[in-house]
Amino acid sequence: MGVQSKVALVRAMKDLLAEDGYLATSPRDVLRRSGVGHGSLYHHFDGKDDLAAAALAEVATEMRSEADALLDSVDDPLEGVLTWLRAPRQSLMGCRLGRLTGEPILEQSRVRDPIGAFFEYLQHRLAEKLHDAVAAGDLDRGVVSADLAATLVAVVQGGFVIARATGDPDAMNRAQRGALALLSGSRGGA
Repeated sequence: MGVQSKVALVRAMKDLLAEDGYLATSPRDVLRRSGVGHGSLYHHFDGKDDLAAAALAEVATEMRSEADALLDSVDDPLEGVLTWLRAPRQSLMGCRLGRLTGEPILEQSRVRDPIGAFFEYLQHRLAEKLHDAVAAGDLDRGVVSADLAATLVAVVQGGFVIARATGDPDAMNRAQRGALALLSGSRGGA
């Protein structure tokens, strides 16, 4: 019942949440996927909710690192935002965190908090980059960086929702192209 079993449980829960969501994932599914015994689950966690909270906290950390890597991949702040926006996404899978926002488990703050914190962090990072782009003259001085950051996150999340709802993976591409057009219209001097 060591660290390896705890890691295996969290990894299994992360995968199952991404694939099936919270409601469709049972403790039995987690045990089967992780390959650990029943006692390990309840040794390390109070139950499914506690395991889900730990898994979502890890997913949020991973997604922060992924966003940071894209945003900081170039020195130019606007190019960093464009790199994040253009990044390929598995649209039919949905966002690993965003897709869980309709689940009733979100009523529990320990599950909701890592999801909300990730989206706040992402918006903050985007707003910083957009603010720097405005200061550099790359975006129109009238751009409110926090509002534009919130819009970009909403567009990407909406692209996931529409792609999943319609079964059309290109819905994400259309959303991304629309956001790029929005940014293009906000260029300095526009």
